[in-house]
Amino acid sequence: MKKISRSNIKRIRKIRKISQKSLGDAIGSQSMVSRIENDLTEPNDYTVFLLCKELNITYEEYFLCVFGYDESDFDKIIKITKTAYLKQDRQSLKILNEFYQEKLQKNTKDQKIFHKAMVVKSALFHLDFKITSEKEQNELMGYFFELTEWQQYDFNLLESVINFIDVRKIKFYISEIIRHERLKELCNRKADSIGNIIINALETSFIQDRKKITDSFLKEAQDWREHGQNNFNFKTWLLFWTGVFETKNNIKNKKIVHAYKIATYLNCKTMIKIFDRCLKKLKIHI
Repeated sequence: MKKISRSNIKRIRKIRKISQKSLGDAIGSQSMVSRIENDLTEPNDYTVFLLCKELNITYEEYFLCVFGYDESDFDKIIKITKTAYLKQDRQSLKILNEFYQEKLQKNTKDQKIFHKAMVVKSALFHLDFKITSEKEQNELMGYFFELTEWQQYDFNLLESVINFIDVRKIKFYISEIIRHERLKELCNRKADSIGNIIINALETSFIQDRKKITDSFLKEAQDWREHGQNNFNFKTWLLFWTGVFETKNNIKNKKIVHAYKIATYLNCKTMIKIFDRCLKKLKIHI
C-alpha cells in the first residue's frame, strides 16, 4: 500500500513562495491548509481543484506527489463537475467553466483541453437544461464520428456531454453502442458507463421533446437491462423515465411514485432532488 503524504503540498507551496495564509484565503481557511499539509484531513474534489490552481500544478502532479501515482486528469474533472452538478453548485461550475474557457482560448488546437472544457460547460448548462452552440456540438460529433473502437475515455466523454447536444445528432451513436456492446461480457465500469449514457440520453430526449427518440431509447434500455441488473442507479432511473413516458402518454401508472419510494428508502436525497427538477421542467405533477 502506498503511503499518503500531503506534506509535499507544503513543500510545493514553499517553492512557489506562497504563504499558508494566502493559500488558505484561496481554498477556505489557513487552518484547512494546515490540516491538509499535516495529513489531518482529506480535501474534497473541489478543494483539490483550488489547490492545483493556486499551486500551479496539474492533477497528475498532485496525485503523484500525494499518493505516488497518477490519476487521470480527465477522470478527475468528470468527478468534480458531476459532484458540483448533483449539489446544484452553480458558483463552483462557473469558476471551473471560466478557468477552462481561458485555457481553451490559449490552446485552441488541444483536443483534450477542449473535451475537459466541454465536460465542465455541459454540467453548468445542465443546471438550466440548455444546449451548446452548433459549432461545439459539431466539433464533439466530429470526434465521435472518427472513432473506430470506443474506449472508456470516449464513453465517459459522451456520458458527460450528452445533455447539451441535440439528441437527434447523437441518437445513432447511442443505438450503435448498445447494439455493439450488449451481447459482450463487459466489466462493471464499462457496463455502468453505457447504462448512464442511456439514462442521460432518455432525459435529454424528454427535455428536447423528441417523442419518437424517447420511445426508441426506452426500448433499447430494456435490451440493456441484463447488464444493468446490479446497477441500482440505472434501474431506478429507468423506472422513473418509463413512468414519465407513460404519464405523458396518458397511461395510468405508479412508476414515478415507486422510483421516489426506492430513492427515499435508500436515502438518495440527491436523486430525489434531480427527480423533482426534471418533473418541474416537464410540468408533471404527481
